[in-house]
Amino acid sequence: MQPYKLAVLLIGLLSTLKAITMEKFTGIYAASLTPLHADLSCDYDAYAVHCKELIEQGCSGVVLFGTTGEGPSFSVAERQEGIQALVERGVDPKKIIVSVGCPSVEDTITLTQAALAAKCAAVLMTPPYFFKNVSDAGIIAFYREVIRKVNNPDLKIFLYHIPQFSGVRISLDVIRTLHEEFPTTVIGMKESEGNFELTSAVLKQFPNLQLLVGSEKMIADAVSLGATGGISGIANICPQLICSLYKSKERQPEIEALSAVLKNYPFIPAIKSLLAQKKGSSWNMLRPPLVPLSSNESIRFAEDVQTCEQTH
Repeated sequence: MQPYKLAVLLIGLLSTLKAITMEKFTGIYAASLTPLHADLSCDYDAYAVHCKELIEQGCSGVVLFGTTGEGPSFSVAERQEGIQALVERGVDPKKIIVSVGCPSVEDTITLTQAALAAKCAAVLMTPPYFFKNVSDAGIIAFYREVIRKVNNPDLKIFLYHIPQFSGVRISLDVIRTLHEEFPTTVIGMKESEGNFELTSAVLKQFPNLQLLVGSEKMIADAVSLGATGGISGIANICPQLICSLYKSKERQPEIEALSAVLKNYPFIPAIKSLLAQKKGSSWNMLRPPLVPLSSNESIRFAEDVQTCEQTH
Protein backbone atom coordinates (compact mmCIF):
# COMPACT_ATOMS: atom_id res chain seq x y z
CA MET A 1 0.00 0.00 0.00
CA GLN A 2 1.30 3.46 -0.90
CA PRO A 3 2.31 5.61 2.10
CA TYR A 4 -0.24 8.38 1.50
CA LYS A 5 -3.09 5.85 1.22
CA LEU A 6 -1.98 4.23 4.46
CA ALA A 7 -1.90 7.65 6.14
CA VAL A 8 -5.44 8.43 4.95
CA LEU A 9 -6.63 5.04 6.22
CA LEU A 10 -5.03 5.55 9.63
CA ILE A 11 -6.52 9.03 9.96
CA GLY A 12 -9.95 7.61 9.15
CA LEU A 13 -9.56 4.82 11.68
CA LEU A 14 -8.43 7.23 14.38
CA SER A 15 -11.39 9.52 13.72
CA THR A 16 -13.79 6.59 13.90
CA LEU A 17 -12.22 5.36 17.16
CA LYS A 18 -12.50 8.84 18.66
CA ALA A 19 -16.15 9.04 17.62
CA ILE A 20 -16.86 5.71 19.29
CA THR A 21 -15.07 6.54 22.53
CA MET A 22 -16.20 10.17 22.94
CA GLU A 23 -18.51 11.32 25.72
CA LYS A 24 -22.03 9.96 25.45
CA PHE A 25 -25.08 12.19 25.85
CA THR A 26 -27.42 9.82 27.60
CA GLY A 27 -30.65 10.22 29.53
CA ILE A 28 -33.17 13.03 29.45
CA TYR A 29 -32.27 16.64 28.69
CA ALA A 30 -34.99 19.13 29.61
CA ALA A 31 -35.85 21.59 26.84
CA SER A 32 -36.06 24.46 29.28
CA LEU A 33 -38.75 27.08 29.16
CA THR A 34 -37.54 30.69 29.41
CA PRO A 35 -38.98 32.88 32.21
CA LEU A 36 -39.57 36.54 31.36
CA HIS A 37 -40.03 39.78 33.24
CA ALA A 38 -43.04 42.00 32.53
CA ASP A 39 -40.98 43.89 29.92
CA LEU A 40 -40.28 40.51 28.23
CA SER A 41 -36.59 40.52 29.13
CA CYS A 42 -35.21 37.23 30.42
CA ASP A 43 -35.47 36.53 34.15
CA TYR A 44 -32.02 35.01 34.59
CA ASP A 45 -32.37 34.33 38.31
CA ALA A 46 -35.52 32.26 37.86
CA TYR A 47 -34.05 30.64 34.75
CA ALA A 48 -30.90 29.47 36.59
CA VAL A 49 -32.84 28.14 39.58
CA HIS A 50 -35.15 26.19 37.28
CA CYS A 51 -32.28 24.66 35.29
CA LYS A 52 -30.47 23.57 38.45
CA GLU A 53 -33.67 22.05 39.85
CA LEU A 54 -34.26 20.06 36.66
CA ILE A 55 -30.74 18.61 36.90
CA GLU A 56 -31.15 17.88 40.62
CA GLN A 57 -34.37 15.99 39.83
CA GLY A 58 -32.64 13.61 37.46
CA CYS A 59 -32.24 15.32 34.09
CA SER A 60 -28.86 14.78 32.46
CA GLY A 61 -28.83 18.42 31.46
CA VAL A 62 -30.80 21.25 29.91
CA VAL A 63 -31.24 22.69 26.44
CA LEU A 64 -31.27 26.49 26.31
CA PHE A 65 -33.16 28.63 23.79
CA GLY A 66 -34.60 25.73 21.83
CA THR A 67 -38.13 25.61 20.44
CA THR A 68 -39.71 25.15 23.88
CA GLY A 69 -37.49 27.96 25.16
CA GLU A 70 -38.74 30.34 22.42
CA GLY A 71 -35.19 30.61 21.09
CA PRO A 72 -36.02 32.17 17.70
CA SER A 73 -37.82 34.99 19.54
CA PHE A 74 -34.53 36.10 21.12
CA SER A 75 -31.80 38.02 19.34
CA VAL A 76 -28.32 36.60 18.95
CA ALA A 77 -27.03 39.10 21.55
CA GLU A 78 -29.74 38.11 24.03
CA ARG A 79 -28.93 34.45 23.66
CA GLN A 80 -25.23 35.14 24.11
CA GLU A 81 -26.01 37.08 27.28
CA GLY A 82 -28.31 34.31 28.49
CA ILE A 83 -25.66 31.61 28.17
CA GLN A 84 -23.19 33.67 30.18
CA ALA A 85 -25.77 34.65 32.79
CA LEU A 86 -26.78 31.07 33.55
CA VAL A 87 -23.20 29.85 33.83
CA GLU A 88 -22.39 32.76 36.14
CA ARG A 89 -25.37 31.75 38.29
CA GLY A 90 -24.04 28.26 38.78
CA VAL A 91 -25.57 26.14 36.03
CA ASP A 92 -22.91 23.58 35.09
CA PRO A 93 -21.92 24.31 31.46
CA LYS A 94 -21.07 20.66 30.95
CA LYS A 95 -24.77 19.95 31.38
CA ILE A 96 -25.88 22.59 28.89
CA ILE A 97 -26.74 22.09 25.23
CA VAL A 98 -27.35 25.40 23.47
CA SER A 99 -29.75 25.67 20.56
CA VAL A 100 -27.94 27.88 18.04
CA GLY A 101 -30.13 27.60 14.97
CA CYS A 102 -30.33 30.75 12.83
CA PRO A 103 -31.07 31.30 9.14
CA SER A 104 -27.64 32.84 8.54
CA VAL A 105 -24.23 31.22 8.74
CA GLU A 106 -22.66 34.15 10.59
CA ASP A 107 -25.31 34.31 13.34
CA THR A 108 -25.04 30.54 13.82
CA ILE A 109 -21.26 30.87 14.12
CA THR A 110 -21.58 33.69 16.68
CA LEU A 111 -23.89 31.67 18.91
CA THR A 112 -21.80 28.53 18.52
CA GLN A 113 -18.67 30.40 19.55
CA ALA A 114 -20.52 31.79 22.59
CA ALA A 115 -21.46 28.26 23.65
CA LEU A 116 -17.88 27.08 23.20
CA ALA A 117 -16.49 30.07 25.13
CA ALA A 118 -18.78 29.17 28.03
CA LYS A 119 -17.57 25.52 27.89
CA CYS A 120 -21.05 24.21 27.11
CA ALA A 121 -21.26 20.51 26.27
CA ALA A 122 -22.75 20.75 22.78
CA VAL A 123 -24.92 22.75 20.42
CA LEU A 124 -28.21 21.89 18.76
CA MET A 125 -28.25 23.21 15.20
CA THR A 126 -31.22 23.46 12.87
CA PRO A 127 -30.68 23.61 9.13
CA PRO A 128 -31.09 27.17 7.79
CA TYR A 129 -34.78 28.00 7.79
CA PHE A 130 -36.84 30.52 5.79
CA PHE A 131 -35.90 29.31 2.31
CA LYS A 132 -37.91 26.19 1.51
CA ASN A 133 -37.34 23.32 -0.91
CA VAL A 134 -33.58 23.73 -0.62
CA SER A 135 -31.34 20.92 -1.82
CA ASP A 136 -29.37 18.50 0.35
CA ALA A 137 -26.25 20.07 -1.15
CA GLY A 138 -27.33 23.47 0.17
CA ILE A 139 -28.01 22.12 3.67
CA ILE A 140 -24.64 20.33 3.73
CA ALA A 141 -22.89 23.49 2.54
CA PHE A 142 -24.46 25.46 5.43
CA TYR A 143 -23.26 23.05 8.12
CA ARG A 144 -19.88 22.65 6.44
CA GLU A 145 -19.36 26.42 6.37
CA VAL A 146 -20.22 26.79 10.07
CA ILE A 147 -17.94 23.92 11.12
CA ARG A 148 -15.00 25.11 9.06
CA LYS A 149 -15.27 28.72 10.19
CA VAL A 150 -15.70 27.85 13.87
CA ASN A 151 -12.68 25.57 13.49
CA ASN A 152 -12.70 24.27 17.06
CA PRO A 153 -11.98 20.62 17.96
CA ASP A 154 -14.23 20.96 21.03
CA LEU A 155 -17.30 21.64 18.88
CA LYS A 156 -20.01 18.98 19.26
CA ILE A 157 -23.11 19.33 17.08
CA PHE A 158 -26.50 17.66 17.31
CA LEU A 159 -28.37 18.10 14.03
CA TYR A 160 -31.87 19.35 14.81
CA HIS A 161 -34.62 17.74 12.75
CA ILE A 162 -37.85 19.64 13.36
CA PRO A 163 -39.38 20.19 9.90
CA GLN A 164 -42.84 21.06 11.29
CA PHE A 165 -41.25 24.32 12.49
CA SER A 166 -38.15 24.82 10.33
CA GLY A 167 -39.79 23.75 7.08
CA VAL A 168 -36.55 21.95 6.18
CA ARG A 169 -35.98 18.21 6.43
CA ILE A 170 -32.64 16.59 7.27
CA SER A 171 -32.32 13.58 5.00
CA LEU A 172 -30.35 10.41 5.60
CA ASP A 173 -27.92 11.55 2.87
CA VAL A 174 -27.28 14.81 4.74
CA ILE A 175 -26.67 12.92 7.96
CA ARG A 176 -24.35 10.44 6.25
CA THR A 177 -22.28 13.11 4.50
CA LEU A 178 -21.80 15.29 7.58
CA HIS A 179 -21.19 12.45 10.02
CA GLU A 180 -18.62 10.84 7.73
CA GLU A 181 -16.88 14.14 6.97
CA PHE A 182 -16.92 15.41 10.56
CA PRO A 183 -17.24 12.28 12.76
CA THR A 184 -15.98 13.94 15.95
CA THR A 185 -18.02 17.12 15.44
CA VAL A 186 -21.38 16.00 14.06
CA ILE A 187 -21.93 13.51 16.86
CA GLY A 188 -25.68 13.31 17.11
CA MET A 189 -29.17 14.29 16.08
CA LYS A 190 -32.37 15.36 17.77
CA GLU A 191 -35.40 13.92 16.01
CA SER A 192 -38.36 16.16 16.91
CA GLU A 193 -40.81 15.34 14.15
CA GLY A 194 -42.04 12.26 16.01
CA ASN A 195 -41.06 10.21 12.96
CA PHE A 196 -40.42 6.69 14.19
CA GLU A 197 -39.56 5.43 10.71
CA LEU A 198 -36.78 8.00 10.43
CA THR A 199 -35.65 7.28 13.99
CA SER A 200 -35.35 3.57 13.21
CA ALA A 201 -33.48 4.23 9.97
CA VAL A 202 -30.99 6.58 11.67
CA LEU A 203 -30.29 4.08 14.45
CA LYS A 204 -29.79 1.29 11.92
CA GLN A 205 -27.63 3.16 9.43
CA PHE A 206 -25.55 5.27 11.84
CA PRO A 207 -24.77 3.20 14.94
CA ASN A 208 -22.12 5.68 16.13
CA LEU A 209 -24.47 8.67 15.91
CA GLN A 210 -26.06 9.67 19.22
CA LEU A 211 -29.80 10.05 18.76
CA LEU A 212 -32.01 12.03 21.15
CA VAL A 213 -35.76 12.01 20.47
CA GLY A 214 -38.11 14.88 21.16
CA SER A 215 -41.43 13.05 21.29
CA GLU A 216 -42.08 11.83 24.84
CA LYS A 217 -44.29 9.06 23.50
CA MET A 218 -41.34 7.72 21.50
CA ILE A 219 -38.59 7.87 24.13
CA ALA A 220 -39.01 4.39 25.61
CA ASP A 221 -39.29 2.63 22.24
CA ALA A 222 -36.42 4.61 20.73
CA VAL A 223 -34.11 3.93 23.68
CA SER A 224 -34.91 0.23 23.36
CA LEU A 225 -33.68 0.43 19.75
CA GLY A 226 -30.45 2.21 20.69
CA ALA A 227 -31.26 5.92 21.05
CA THR A 228 -29.18 7.52 23.77
CA GLY A 229 -32.08 9.45 25.31
CA GLY A 230 -34.42 12.35 24.73
CA ILE A 231 -34.87 16.10 24.88
CA SER A 232 -38.20 16.82 26.49
CA GLY A 233 -40.35 19.91 26.92
CA ILE A 234 -42.76 18.16 29.28
CA ALA A 235 -39.78 17.54 31.59
CA ASN A 236 -40.20 21.16 32.72
CA ILE A 237 -43.20 20.12 34.80
CA CYS A 238 -42.50 16.45 35.61
CA PRO A 239 -38.78 15.73 35.18
CA GLN A 240 -38.67 12.57 37.29
CA LEU A 241 -41.54 10.99 35.39
CA ILE A 242 -39.95 11.76 32.02
CA CYS A 243 -36.59 10.43 33.23
CA SER A 244 -38.31 7.15 34.12
CA LEU A 245 -39.04 6.60 30.42
CA TYR A 246 -35.31 6.42 29.76
CA LYS A 247 -34.50 4.33 32.81
CA SER A 248 -37.27 1.76 32.41
CA LYS A 249 -37.47 1.75 28.60
CA GLU A 250 -41.20 1.34 29.16
CA ARG A 251 -44.05 3.63 28.19
CA GLN A 252 -45.78 5.40 31.07
CA PRO A 253 -49.60 5.76 30.97
CA GLU A 254 -49.32 9.13 32.73
CA ILE A 255 -47.18 10.53 29.91
CA GLU A 256 -49.47 9.12 27.23
CA ALA A 257 -52.46 10.76 28.93
CA LEU A 258 -50.71 14.10 29.50
CA SER A 259 -49.54 14.19 25.88
CA ALA A 260 -53.14 13.64 24.78
CA VAL A 261 -54.32 16.55 26.96
CA LEU A 262 -51.61 18.85 25.60
CA LYS A 263 -52.78 18.26 22.03
CA ASN A 264 -55.82 20.39 22.87
CA TYR A 265 -53.74 23.44 23.78
CA PRO A 266 -50.82 25.42 22.34
CA PHE A 267 -47.87 23.57 23.85
CA ILE A 268 -45.53 26.32 25.08
CA PRO A 269 -48.25 28.59 26.58
CA ALA A 270 -49.85 25.56 28.25
CA ILE A 271 -46.64 24.30 29.87
CA LYS A 272 -45.77 27.84 30.95
CA SER A 273 -49.23 28.28 32.46
CA LEU A 274 -48.82 25.16 34.56
CA LEU A 275 -45.30 26.09 35.69
CA ALA A 276 -46.45 29.61 36.59
CA GLN A 277 -48.90 28.14 39.11
CA LYS A 278 -45.93 26.58 40.93
CA LYS A 279 -43.18 29.14 40.38
CA GLY A 280 -44.69 32.55 39.73
CA SER A 281 -45.86 34.90 37.01
CA SER A 282 -42.55 35.21 35.15
CA TRP A 283 -43.20 31.74 33.80
CA ASN A 284 -46.48 32.80 32.19
CA MET A 285 -44.94 35.55 30.05
CA LEU A 286 -44.32 34.82 26.36
CA ARG A 287 -42.76 36.77 23.53
CA PRO A 288 -44.94 37.59 20.53
CA PRO A 289 -46.16 36.03 18.37
CA LEU A 290 -46.87 33.54 21.17
CA VAL A 291 -49.39 34.65 23.79
CA PRO A 292 -50.36 33.22 27.19
CA LEU A 293 -53.45 31.10 27.62
CA SER A 294 -56.55 33.07 28.51
CA SER A 295 -57.78 32.85 32.12
CA ASN A 296 -60.50 30.40 31.07
CA GLU A 297 -58.04 28.30 29.09
CA SER A 298 -55.60 28.19 32.02
CA ILE A 299 -58.34 27.03 34.39
CA ARG A 300 -59.59 24.41 31.95
CA PHE A 301 -56.07 23.16 31.24
CA ALA A 302 -55.25 22.86 34.95
CA GLU A 303 -58.48 20.92 35.48
CA ASP A 304 -57.69 18.60 32.56
CA VAL A 305 -54.22 17.93 33.97
CA GLN A 306 -55.62 17.27 37.43
CA THR A 307 -58.17 14.80 35.99
CA CYS A 308 -55.33 13.14 34.09
CA GLU A 309 -53.28 12.76 37.29
CA GLN A 310 -56.23 11.37 39.25
CA THR A 311 -57.08 8.73 36.65
CA HIS A 312 -53.50 7.55 36.10
